[in-house]
Amino acid sequence: MDKRPLSKVLRQARRHSRSAVIADIKMHSPRDGTLLEAEHIRGYLLQLLIGGVDALSIVTAGRWFGGSLDVARLVSRSTHLPLMRKDYFRSVEQIDESLEIGFTAVHLTLQTIGDLTLAAALKDRAERLGLEVVVGVHTEEELNQALALQATMIGINNRSIKDLETDAGTVSRTEELAPLVPRGVLLISESSLLTPDDVARAWIAGADAVLVGTAFAKSADLQSTLRAFLNAHYTTAIHEHI
Repeated sequence: MDKRPLSKVLRQARRHSRSAVIADIKMHSPRDGTLLEAEHIRGYLLQLLIGGVDALSIVTAGRWFGGSLDVARLVSRSTHLPLMRKDYFRSVEQIDESLEIGFTAVHLTLQTIGDLTLAAALKDRAERLGLEVVVGVHTEEELNQALALQATMIGINNRSIKDLETDAGTVSRTEELAPLVPRGVLLISESSLLTPDDVARAWIAGADAVLVGTAFAKSADLQSTLRAFLNAHYTTAIHEHI
């Protein structure tokens, strides 16, 4: 199934004065435990699509996060939305595999790759195959490294993946680093986006998109939660005029 480029979706959202919402499909969280059961994936995906999310991300790492390539293939066959893979990338073969499964983008997290030469090789391979690349950072040093890699999309993780995202990170990390991102580089705020207010803060800081997983997976009324997150920028505009 042909899918739209992630960068195009982010730019379109920016033109409409809002942050795009990327739903992060994650089966398990070291912090929050089981988020999704395999038998519920189809229904959950349908609810995300009905709710109008702009793009999808899938954590395929099995250890700690319960991901699988089978789930990724199922999702890929079911949507035309941009689809980003998150994993512990160690080899270019994983990039080739991502294309075969149907991903349109890969998320290269500098904290987990740990080697800028490897990060550059992974990014180069992905771009040669036509995959878009989001370079994930958590610190100012990593942000500078991402810019040195000529990243065109950067994800700011509000939590530390080294701590398996169990730390008490908040959207303040995005607020701290976003002003350092050059104009023209697309920015995604990731993790710790638990309320519409968090989304609004990320938007005000300069995020072109927010990546949300736990808040959706744990929602008792997913459609209402999706509406609130997708319309967070309207709330911001109202507050600014009061």
